[in-house]
This record gives sequence, structure tokens and C-alpha cells, in this order.
Amino acid sequence: MATYSGINTVIGFGAEGSSTWGTAVSRTNWLGCVSTALNRSVTRSPTASLKASTSSAMRRTHFTGSEEAGGSVTVLASFDSMGLLVKHALGAVATTGSDPYTHTYTLASTLPSLTVEEIRGNSGQSEVYEGMVINSATFECSAGSEMTLALDFIGETASTRGSAGTPSYGTGTTVLHHHAGTMSIAGNAYSLSSFSLTLNNNISRRQFLGSKLTAEPLRSDFSTVEASVVVDASDVLYTDLHADTQADATITFTSGALSIEFVIQNAYISSASDPISGAGVITQSVVLQGESDGTDEGLKISITNGHSTAVNN
Repeated sequence: MATYSGINTVIGFGAEGSSTWGTAVSRTNWLGCVSTALNRSVTRSPTASLKASTSSAMRRTHFTGSEEAGGSVTVLASFDSMGLLVKHALGAVATTGSDPYTHTYTLASTLPSLTVEEIRGNSGQSEVYEGMVINSATFECSAGSEMTLALDFIGETASTRGSAGTPSYGTGTTVLHHHAGTMSIAGNAYSLSSFSLTLNNNISRRQFLGSKLTAEPLRSDFSTVEASVVVDASDVLYTDLHADTQADATITFTSGALSIEFVIQNAYISSASDPISGAGVITQSVVLQGESDGTDEGLKISITNGHSTAVNN
């Protein structure tokens, strides 16, 4: 039996049509991944019947209760090859300008779905998942590191593992820690030592009589937007916490003509912790929550690059 390694594990994505959730499409966007934990699992249970042979104390039958597809994928964030993922995480996008173009992604009430192909290292095998909706997306970057984008999916099902597709890659300019500017909020600017932004769409599986698969996942609660940052301790942020100050929080990463701007809209501070445990610089861990005001929905991500469309590879 062959031994496989994770080298050359890549993920392909294709946008399913708005009215054809769960119908697999060709994969148009390919990315190398940092890690993947996609899976098609089966729930099987022993029958509830007490019937057994006279000489056995064991049940003799079982049944399949459900089949669930989904899981997590982490990729390197980039200025010019993750637009498809950002659109499917937030739901809506508008493009302006002309080389460079600015693609502005905003939250929508409904979410599109993806077909996702996972090529499994050097095995030559892949698994194709369909009806994949992004339940949560986390952008994360700390001093000295690359930015990552971690995605959690809920899907309908997956095909039997078979021969891998042929990836086609875009340019993929990685977002690095030194591309970051300061974070601005309520008229003040702060240098960050770490940044994490999580969008949770709060979607859930739905199962009906007649199928072991989930129906199209839908929201079970409102979406949430939370940003966690670490800064040198600031009494201003501590004051803003207790004054319930609310304002847009913005941080931009820039590399030449390329940029990505995160705006946590109508942000309020839910915690600002600055404990002292030594003689060094006091740091402060701050958590910001986005909120809707009826026009701005709590999160806006603007990516500027040379692509005329917002979902190019």
C-alpha cells in the first residue's frame, strides 16, 4: 500500500449558480492550502428494535441516520486570488475603477454556494464537495507572519474519491504583516501586533424526511463580526469601552498598487484587557464587534488589484 504525504495539497473552487445549490460545477480558482480538514461523514445507529436471535445478546441491524459534508480549509490570504472566497463569505460585491479596480464586498442576507475540490497531497486523488456554504471566515495576521484565511464550510455531499483535476493558478500576491497600516477608530490610530477578524454567518444544516443529506443550509441566527487586536495599552480604548463609543474601525494592508481594507462598521468595544505581569511594555487585548445601522451591515472588505472582475483566480 502506497504512503502519501501532504505535499501538493491544493483546493479548487467553483461558483454554483444561484438556483442550483448542490449541483457540482467546474473548479475555476485554485489555491495551495495551509491545512484542510474537509470530510464526508456518516452517522449510523443500531436499530431500536429489541428483536434478536435466542442465542445472541447483540443487535443484528443498523441504519444510516445522516450523511454530512463540510469542514475547514485554511489558505494564505492574497491581494489578487481570494476574491471568490471573500464574495462567498460575505455574499455581495460591487466593482469600481479601471486598473486598478476596487472590489467592495459587503454582507448580504443570502449566501451563494461553492463546489470545492480537495486534491489530497501527492496521492493523485481528490474529493469533490458540492453545495458548500461558508459558515465562518477568519482573517488572521500577527507580527512576523503571513495573513491566513480560515474557512468553515457546511456542504451537501461529496463524490467518491477519484483522479485529481488539473489546477490552474493565478498570481496570488500574499498579504504579509509588514503590509499593514495602523488601525483607526474614533479619530485615533493604533499600531497592531496582531489582528484577527471573524465573520460568523451562523448557518445550520436542515434535514427532511426522504433524504439522508442536508437541505440547503440557512441562517439560524444573525451574522456576527468580531475583530480581536493587540496594541500597546491605551487609556483611550479603555475609556471608549466604558463610554460605549461606536465608530468604524479600519485597517488597510498595502503592497504597491494592491491593497485590502477591512472596515468593521459601527464598531463598539466589548472588552479591553491590559493586565500587568512584568516590567515591560503593557499591552492591551481589544475585542471589537461590528453592528448594522440599517445601511452599513457591520463589515466591508475592499480589495484593490488589477482584475476587472471581483472573483478572478
